[in-house]
Amino acid sequence: MKRVAIVSRKMITGGVERALIAMLKHIDYTTTEVDLYLEALGGELFEELPKEVQCIQLPSVHGAEVLSHPLFAVRKLRIMLKLHSKRYSYIEQCWLSSQMLMPIRKEYDVAIAYHAPNTIPVFYVIDGMKARKKILWLHSDLENNAGDTELALRYHSRYDQVFAVSRSALDSFIQYHAEMQSRVSVFCNYIDAEDIRRKSYTGPVFFDEFSGVRILSIGRLDDQKGFDLAVTSCKALIDQGYPIRWYVCGEGASRDLLEHMIRENGLDGQFVLLGNQPNPYGYLRCCDLYVQPSRFEGYCITAHEARVLAKPVVITDVAGARDQFMDGVTGWIVPIDADAITQQVAYCLEHPQEVQAVQARLKDTKFEQANQIDAIFDEVRSDSFE
Repeated sequence: MKRVAIVSRKMITGGVERALIAMLKHIDYTTTEVDLYLEALGGELFEELPKEVQCIQLPSVHGAEVLSHPLFAVRKLRIMLKLHSKRYSYIEQCWLSSQMLMPIRKEYDVAIAYHAPNTIPVFYVIDGMKARKKILWLHSDLENNAGDTELALRYHSRYDQVFAVSRSALDSFIQYHAEMQSRVSVFCNYIDAEDIRRKSYTGPVFFDEFSGVRILSIGRLDDQKGFDLAVTSCKALIDQGYPIRWYVCGEGASRDLLEHMIRENGLDGQFVLLGNQPNPYGYLRCCDLYVQPSRFEGYCITAHEARVLAKPVVITDVAGARDQFMDGVTGWIVPIDADAITQQVAYCLEHPQEVQAVQARLKDTKFEQANQIDAIFDEVRSDSFE
């Protein structure tokens, strides 16, 4: 059996987490043993993990364990005091937090820092795990995610192999690590197309009786996802007389800001926050247009899921957008700007034949993927760790 460790954050509702679940479903568990280490167990998608995967919380010292590990307990206390001072950047906080975790004694053939480039797993796999081969799994570019700092780059260079979920993310990495070019390749996120189609008929759907055009966006409510741009665009479209209602599935730190913008722009009932939706596919199946207004991405899973359901997509020109869409053929790619989003949505509303043509092309698209993951594990011998 090949021994594989995957380290990620939490199984919350998110594109990275859905991609991880889809990948885990492609692993041959008759030849591979997988331990999934998480910063915290639970989360909306936790129960969707394959039963063959052993889920383990990253180890730290708690309660009575202090007596067994006094030196580590002192170290943890010192780091906690540093973090409490709030003098450190996000990437430095991740590194310090990784130093509070105890190392894993078990030895692996492959250890994967799945949530990269700027998180606790990036540091922990290097410092806290033993493995023949260590893999960095990039879900976004470096520039927009504090992955281009000296600290992050130093750790990135210690990985044996790097997989990027899009060509844009790969190019970003090579820009800072030219010497690692032979160790970097694209590995597109797995998408379970049949599962998405099935769930689109079991999840909740729109509960109102609105008869106009329903626009949908999905993602965390934070600055990265650009939903403030969506509010601005929604206001402009309604002022121009378009019969739309814009819905957002997701939750996050920007809710208060977005609610304030909705009130200030008189959009109550017209820009609707649906909250966190572990299964948003019913809404996705029933919407008329999907819009992804992100400021940055690595490879937008929700836009890919919209493609699976043959939904017309307007997406900002973030990393991975051009890997997924041919502008004007299978979707529309626009600048990261509220006016650009408004203009393209208006175009879609005024040209239904163009929208239908895009949908027809998407319906003819095959979304099956070759199983690459077992080939990666086969590259590593599964005899005893040296």
